[in-house]
Amino acid sequence: MKNDILVKLESKLKSVPDSYSDFVDGGIMTAKNHEGYAEKLIEFISHNPEATSSDIIRYETEELLGIKPLI
Repeated sequence: MKNDILVKLESKLKSVPDSYSDFVDGGIMTAKNHEGYAEKLIEFISHNPEATSSDIIRYETEELLGIKPLI
């Protein structure tokens, strides 16, 4: 994965209003292991500037990783 896209992703994750270090680190680590993940996450954050870390984690889990909630 290109380092410049990870730098951009890190900046976007840090710009989330309730960002915290494990949230940022988790997003970066997951992006390193999934092709196209960083670009999609950057796009989501850019189009949803009011999204909280919980909103973004839900998007990552359900839409990017395909894990649906049990309830």
